[in-house]
Amino acid sequence: MNMFSNKGEMNAGSLREALQTLVKYAAILEENQPSNTGLAGQVSLSDDKRDELVTRAIMTQEGKIALAQAMANPIRKNLDYHGIARRALVVDPLAQGAYPSYERDIDVSAVVISSNGTGPESRVFGDRVVVPTFELYSNPTVRISEVRRRRFNVIDRAVQKARQEIMAQEDANVFAAIDAAASVENTTQDIADAGLLKRDLVELKAQIDRWDLVTTKYFMNINEFTDILKWGAGGGQGTGGGEVDPVTMREILQTGLYAHIWGADIMVSKIVPPGTVYACADPEFVGVMPIRQDIEVLPADEPKPLKLGWVVSEEVGIAIVNPRGVSKGTKSTSVG
Repeated sequence: MNMFSNKGEMNAGSLREALQTLVKYAAILEENQPSNTGLAGQVSLSDDKRDELVTRAIMTQEGKIALAQAMANPIRKNLDYHGIARRALVVDPLAQGAYPSYERDIDVSAVVISSNGTGPESRVFGDRVVVPTFELYSNPTVRISEVRRRRFNVIDRAVQKARQEIMAQEDANVFAAIDAAASVENTTQDIADAGLLKRDLVELKAQIDRWDLVTTKYFMNINEFTDILKWGAGGGQGTGGGEVDPVTMREILQTGLYAHIWGADIMVSKIVPPGTVYACADPEFVGVMPIRQDIEVLPADEPKPLKLGWVVSEEVGIAIVNPRGVSKGTKSTSVG
Protein backbone atom coordinates (compact mmCIF):
# COMPACT_ATOMS: atom_id res chain seq x y z
CA MET A 1 0.00 0.00 0.00
CA ASN A 2 1.33 3.43 -0.92
CA MET A 3 0.41 6.06 1.67
CA PHE A 4 1.99 8.90 -0.31
CA SER A 5 1.71 10.17 -3.88
CA ASN A 6 4.68 10.55 -6.19
CA LYS A 7 4.90 14.15 -4.92
CA GLY A 8 5.36 12.92 -1.36
CA GLU A 9 1.89 14.05 -0.31
CA MET A 10 -0.53 12.03 1.79
CA ASN A 11 -3.12 10.12 -0.25
CA ALA A 12 -6.03 11.49 1.78
CA GLY A 13 -8.25 14.51 1.39
CA SER A 14 -9.31 14.84 5.01
CA LEU A 15 -8.44 13.86 8.56
CA ARG A 16 -11.01 11.06 8.44
CA GLU A 17 -9.49 9.58 5.28
CA ALA A 18 -6.04 9.83 6.85
CA LEU A 19 -7.17 7.84 9.89
CA GLN A 20 -8.67 5.20 7.59
CA THR A 21 -5.39 5.01 5.69
CA LEU A 22 -3.49 4.72 8.95
CA VAL A 23 -5.72 1.81 9.96
CA LYS A 24 -4.83 -0.01 6.73
CA TYR A 25 -1.16 0.78 7.24
CA ALA A 26 -1.18 -0.53 10.83
CA ALA A 27 -3.12 -3.63 9.81
CA ILE A 28 -0.47 -4.42 7.20
CA LEU A 29 2.26 -4.08 9.81
CA GLU A 30 0.37 -6.25 12.26
CA GLU A 31 -0.37 -9.00 9.75
CA ASN A 32 3.16 -8.76 8.31
CA GLN A 33 1.81 -8.44 4.79
CA PRO A 34 3.88 -7.02 1.92
CA SER A 35 3.09 -3.32 1.40
CA ASN A 36 2.15 -3.92 -2.25
CA THR A 37 -0.84 -6.13 -1.35
CA GLY A 38 -2.82 -2.91 -0.91
CA LEU A 39 -5.66 -3.95 1.39
CA ALA A 40 -8.04 -2.34 -1.08
CA GLY A 41 -11.32 -0.99 0.23
CA GLN A 42 -12.33 -0.61 3.84
CA VAL A 43 -10.70 -2.71 6.55
CA SER A 44 -13.42 -4.58 8.45
CA LEU A 45 -12.54 -4.05 12.12
CA SER A 46 -14.29 -3.32 15.37
CA ASP A 47 -14.12 0.23 16.72
CA ASP A 48 -11.75 -0.79 19.52
CA LYS A 49 -9.45 -2.62 17.13
CA ARG A 50 -9.48 0.29 14.69
CA ASP A 51 -8.60 2.77 17.44
CA GLU A 52 -5.78 0.53 18.62
CA LEU A 53 -4.34 0.34 15.11
CA VAL A 54 -4.52 4.12 14.63
CA THR A 55 -2.71 4.60 17.95
CA ARG A 56 0.00 2.22 16.83
CA ALA A 57 0.32 3.88 13.43
CA ILE A 58 0.78 7.43 14.73
CA MET A 59 3.55 6.21 17.01
CA THR A 60 5.62 5.53 13.86
CA GLN A 61 7.43 8.26 11.95
CA GLU A 62 5.55 7.53 8.73
CA GLY A 63 2.24 7.62 10.57
CA LYS A 64 3.08 10.97 12.20
CA ILE A 65 3.99 12.50 8.85
CA ALA A 66 0.82 11.12 7.29
CA LEU A 67 -1.37 12.60 10.03
CA ALA A 68 0.46 15.94 9.85
CA GLN A 69 -0.15 16.22 6.10
CA ALA A 70 -3.80 15.28 6.51
CA MET A 71 -4.28 18.00 9.16
CA ALA A 72 -3.31 20.71 6.66
CA ASN A 73 -6.37 20.26 4.44
CA PRO A 74 -9.15 20.92 7.02
CA ILE A 75 -7.17 23.86 8.46
CA ARG A 76 -6.76 25.38 4.99
CA LYS A 77 -10.47 24.93 4.22
CA ASN A 78 -11.51 26.60 7.47
CA LEU A 79 -9.26 29.59 6.79
CA ASP A 80 -10.70 29.98 3.29
CA TYR A 81 -14.36 29.71 4.27
CA HIS A 82 -14.48 30.98 7.86
CA GLY A 83 -11.49 33.28 8.30
CA ILE A 84 -12.56 36.92 8.56
CA ALA A 85 -9.26 38.16 7.12
CA ARG A 86 -9.62 36.20 3.91
CA ARG A 87 -13.08 37.63 3.37
CA ALA A 88 -11.76 41.21 3.44
CA LEU A 89 -8.87 40.84 0.97
CA VAL A 90 -8.12 39.07 -2.28
CA VAL A 91 -6.19 35.87 -1.54
CA ASP A 92 -3.37 35.44 -4.06
CA PRO A 93 -1.41 32.15 -3.93
CA LEU A 94 2.06 32.91 -5.28
CA ALA A 95 3.80 30.66 -7.78
CA GLN A 96 7.32 29.46 -6.99
CA GLY A 97 9.64 32.46 -7.15
CA ALA A 98 6.83 34.92 -7.93
CA TYR A 99 7.31 38.52 -6.83
CA PRO A 100 4.44 39.90 -4.65
CA SER A 101 4.13 43.20 -6.52
CA TYR A 102 0.77 44.88 -7.10
CA GLU A 103 -0.47 48.03 -8.83
CA ARG A 104 -1.87 50.86 -6.76
CA ASP A 105 -3.51 54.19 -7.46
CA ILE A 106 -0.72 56.73 -7.99
CA ASP A 107 -2.60 59.29 -5.87
CA VAL A 108 -3.12 56.97 -2.89
CA SER A 109 -0.54 55.53 -0.51
CA ALA A 110 -0.78 51.81 0.22
CA VAL A 111 -0.58 50.29 3.73
CA VAL A 112 1.27 47.01 4.23
CA ILE A 113 2.17 44.84 7.21
CA SER A 114 5.95 44.89 7.68
CA SER A 115 8.07 41.81 6.97
CA ASN A 116 8.37 40.93 10.67
CA GLY A 117 4.60 41.17 11.11
CA THR A 118 4.88 43.82 13.82
CA GLY A 119 2.88 46.70 12.38
CA PRO A 120 1.55 48.53 9.33
CA GLU A 121 3.74 50.74 7.14
CA SER A 122 2.77 53.29 4.50
CA ARG A 123 4.14 52.94 0.96
CA VAL A 124 3.83 56.06 -1.17
CA PHE A 125 6.40 55.81 -3.97
CA GLY A 126 5.86 54.41 -7.46
CA ASP A 127 2.81 52.97 -9.13
CA ARG A 128 3.35 49.48 -7.67
CA VAL A 129 3.73 48.19 -4.14
CA VAL A 130 5.82 45.20 -3.10
CA VAL A 131 4.16 43.31 -0.24
CA PRO A 132 6.60 41.75 2.25
CA THR A 133 5.68 38.30 3.54
CA PHE A 134 5.98 36.95 7.07
CA GLU A 135 5.34 33.66 8.85
CA LEU A 136 2.40 32.73 11.07
CA TYR A 137 2.50 29.53 13.07
CA SER A 138 0.83 27.44 15.74
CA ASN A 139 2.16 24.54 17.83
CA PRO A 140 -0.73 22.31 19.03
CA THR A 141 0.23 19.36 21.24
CA VAL A 142 -1.55 16.27 22.53
CA ARG A 143 -0.45 14.13 25.46
CA ILE A 144 0.50 10.61 24.40
CA SER A 145 -1.49 9.27 27.35
CA GLU A 146 -4.63 10.88 25.90
CA VAL A 147 -4.09 9.15 22.58
CA ARG A 148 -3.46 5.82 24.29
CA ARG A 149 -6.78 6.19 26.07
CA ARG A 150 -8.25 6.20 22.54
CA ARG A 151 -9.76 9.67 22.91
CA PHE A 152 -9.25 10.52 19.25
CA ASN A 153 -11.29 13.68 19.52
CA VAL A 154 -8.06 15.18 20.91
CA ILE A 155 -6.66 15.03 17.37
CA ASP A 156 -9.68 17.00 16.18
CA ARG A 157 -9.08 19.50 18.97
CA ALA A 158 -5.46 19.89 17.86
CA VAL A 159 -6.69 20.74 14.36
CA GLN A 160 -9.26 23.17 15.78
CA LYS A 161 -6.71 24.86 18.05
CA ALA A 162 -4.25 25.34 15.18
CA ARG A 163 -6.99 26.71 12.93
CA GLN A 164 -8.16 29.19 15.57
CA GLU A 165 -4.64 30.41 16.38
CA ILE A 166 -3.66 30.91 12.73
CA MET A 167 -7.00 32.57 11.99
CA ALA A 168 -6.62 34.94 14.97
CA GLN A 169 -3.12 35.94 13.83
CA GLU A 170 -4.36 36.60 10.29
CA ASP A 171 -7.30 38.64 11.57
CA ALA A 172 -5.13 40.70 13.96
CA ASN A 173 -2.75 41.67 11.16
CA VAL A 174 -5.52 42.43 8.66
CA PHE A 175 -7.44 44.63 11.09
CA ALA A 176 -4.21 46.44 12.04
CA ALA A 177 -3.73 47.25 8.36
CA ILE A 178 -7.38 48.26 7.89
CA ASP A 179 -7.23 50.47 11.00
CA ALA A 180 -4.13 52.27 9.70
CA ALA A 181 -5.57 52.65 6.19
CA ALA A 182 -9.04 53.82 7.27
CA SER A 183 -7.83 57.35 8.04
CA VAL A 184 -5.54 57.79 5.01
CA GLU A 185 -8.27 58.95 2.59
CA ASN A 186 -11.44 58.75 4.68
CA THR A 187 -12.46 60.50 7.87
CA THR A 188 -12.92 58.47 11.03
CA GLN A 189 -16.57 58.73 12.05
CA ASP A 190 -17.60 59.47 15.60
CA ILE A 191 -20.24 57.02 16.78
CA ALA A 192 -21.48 59.20 19.61
CA ASP A 193 -24.46 57.04 20.52
CA ALA A 194 -24.51 54.68 23.47
CA GLY A 195 -25.79 52.06 21.03
CA LEU A 196 -24.89 51.60 17.37
CA LEU A 197 -27.63 53.03 15.14
CA LYS A 198 -28.46 52.63 11.48
CA ARG A 199 -27.31 56.16 10.66
CA ASP A 200 -23.84 55.28 12.01
CA LEU A 201 -23.52 52.51 9.44
CA VAL A 202 -24.85 54.87 6.76
CA GLU A 203 -22.10 57.38 7.57
CA LEU A 204 -19.42 54.69 7.25
CA LYS A 205 -20.94 53.55 3.98
CA ALA A 206 -20.99 57.12 2.65
CA GLN A 207 -17.23 57.48 3.19
CA ILE A 208 -16.61 54.59 0.80
CA ASP A 209 -19.44 55.25 -1.64
CA ARG A 210 -18.20 58.77 -2.43
CA TRP A 211 -15.22 57.19 -4.25
CA ASP A 212 -17.60 55.29 -6.56
CA LEU A 213 -17.02 52.08 -4.59
CA VAL A 214 -19.66 49.78 -3.12
CA THR A 215 -19.64 48.91 0.58
CA THR A 216 -19.98 45.12 0.90
CA LYS A 217 -18.85 44.34 4.46
CA TYR A 218 -19.04 45.65 7.99
CA PHE A 219 -16.69 44.27 10.64
CA MET A 220 -17.47 44.74 14.32
CA ASN A 221 -17.15 43.29 17.81
CA ILE A 222 -19.96 41.23 19.30
CA ASN A 223 -20.87 44.24 21.50
CA GLU A 224 -21.80 46.32 18.47
CA PHE A 225 -23.62 43.39 16.88
CA THR A 226 -25.67 43.14 20.08
CA ASP A 227 -26.64 46.80 19.57
CA ILE A 228 -27.97 45.87 16.13
CA LEU A 229 -29.99 42.99 17.55
CA LYS A 230 -31.73 45.51 19.80
CA TRP A 231 -32.99 47.51 16.85
CA GLY A 232 -36.76 47.69 16.87
CA ALA A 233 -39.32 47.79 14.06
CA GLY A 234 -40.97 50.96 12.83
CA GLY A 235 -38.38 52.62 10.62
CA GLY A 236 -37.66 55.43 13.07
CA GLN A 237 -34.32 56.58 14.43
CA GLY A 238 -33.07 56.44 17.96
CA THR A 239 -33.75 54.37 21.05
CA GLY A 240 -37.28 53.02 21.02
CA GLY A 241 -38.01 54.63 17.67
CA GLY A 242 -37.18 51.57 15.60
CA GLU A 243 -34.30 51.02 13.20
CA VAL A 244 -35.60 48.21 11.02
CA ASP A 245 -37.48 48.85 7.79
CA PRO A 246 -40.14 46.36 6.61
CA VAL A 247 -37.84 44.64 4.08
CA THR A 248 -35.14 44.07 6.70
CA MET A 249 -37.71 42.87 9.23
CA ARG A 250 -38.85 40.21 6.76
CA GLU A 251 -35.26 39.02 6.42
CA ILE A 252 -34.88 38.79 10.19
CA LEU A 253 -38.10 36.79 10.49
CA GLN A 254 -36.94 34.38 7.77
CA THR A 255 -33.36 33.84 8.97
CA GLY A 256 -33.56 34.63 12.68
CA LEU A 257 -30.35 36.64 12.36
CA TYR A 258 -29.49 40.18 11.35
CA ALA A 259 -26.31 39.72 9.29
CA HIS A 260 -27.01 41.57 6.03
CA ILE A 261 -27.93 45.17 5.30
CA TRP A 262 -28.03 47.19 2.05
CA GLY A 263 -26.26 44.36 0.23
CA ALA A 264 -23.42 44.34 2.79
CA ASP A 265 -22.50 41.48 5.12
CA ILE A 266 -22.21 42.16 8.85
CA MET A 267 -19.28 40.12 10.18
CA VAL A 268 -18.32 39.69 13.83
CA SER A 269 -14.80 39.10 15.12
CA LYS A 270 -13.39 39.21 18.65
CA ILE A 271 -10.26 40.76 17.14
CA VAL A 272 -12.15 43.99 16.35
CA PRO A 273 -11.81 46.26 19.42
CA PRO A 274 -15.09 46.95 21.26
CA GLY A 275 -16.50 50.29 20.22
CA THR A 276 -15.02 50.14 16.72
CA VAL A 277 -16.74 49.35 13.41
CA TYR A 278 -15.03 48.99 10.02
CA ALA A 279 -16.65 49.16 6.60
CA CYS A 280 -15.00 47.72 3.47
CA ALA A 281 -15.63 47.65 -0.25
CA ASP A 282 -15.23 44.52 -2.40
CA PRO A 283 -11.90 42.76 -1.71
CA GLU A 284 -10.55 43.52 -5.20
CA PHE A 285 -10.95 47.25 -4.41
CA VAL A 286 -9.39 47.02 -0.95
CA GLY A 287 -6.27 44.92 -0.78
CA VAL A 288 -4.48 41.63 -1.22
CA MET A 289 -3.11 38.75 0.82
CA PRO A 290 -0.30 37.04 -1.13
CA ILE A 291 0.43 33.51 0.11
CA ARG A 292 4.05 32.47 -0.33
CA GLN A 293 3.58 29.19 1.51
CA ASP A 294 0.15 27.73 2.18
CA ILE A 295 -0.67 25.80 5.35
CA GLU A 296 2.04 23.25 6.11
CA VAL A 297 2.00 20.84 9.03
CA LEU A 298 5.14 19.11 10.32
CA PRO A 299 5.52 16.70 13.27
CA ALA A 300 7.11 18.40 16.29
CA ASP A 301 6.94 16.02 19.24
CA GLU A 302 8.03 16.98 22.76
CA PRO A 303 9.62 13.81 24.23
CA LYS A 304 10.24 15.06 27.78
CA PRO A 305 6.62 16.01 28.60
CA LEU A 306 5.48 12.96 26.57
CA LYS A 307 3.52 14.93 23.99
CA LEU A 308 2.79 14.48 20.33
CA GLY A 309 3.00 17.83 18.60
CA TRP A 310 2.81 19.55 15.25
CA VAL A 311 4.00 22.88 13.87
CA VAL A 312 1.37 24.48 11.64
CA SER A 313 2.74 27.37 9.59
CA GLU A 314 2.12 29.60 6.61
CA GLU A 315 3.90 32.55 4.99
CA VAL A 316 1.64 35.41 3.90
CA GLY A 317 1.66 39.13 3.21
CA ILE A 318 -1.04 41.74 3.86
CA ALA A 319 -1.57 45.02 2.01
CA ILE A 320 -4.38 47.57 1.77
CA VAL A 321 -3.69 48.76 -1.77
CA ASN A 322 -6.64 51.18 -1.90
CA PRO A 323 -7.35 52.92 1.45
CA ARG A 324 -10.40 54.58 -0.12
CA GLY A 325 -12.12 51.21 0.18
CA VAL A 326 -12.08 51.14 4.00
CA SER A 327 -13.64 53.41 6.64
CA LYS A 328 -13.77 53.36 10.42
CA GLY A 329 -16.14 54.49 13.15
CA THR A 330 -15.47 54.64 16.91
CA LYS A 331 -17.82 55.11 19.83
CA SER A 332 -17.24 58.11 22.05
CA THR A 333 -19.19 56.42 24.81
CA SER A 334 -18.53 52.84 25.79
CA VAL A 335 -21.17 50.31 26.67
CA GLY A 336 -20.35 47.85 29.40
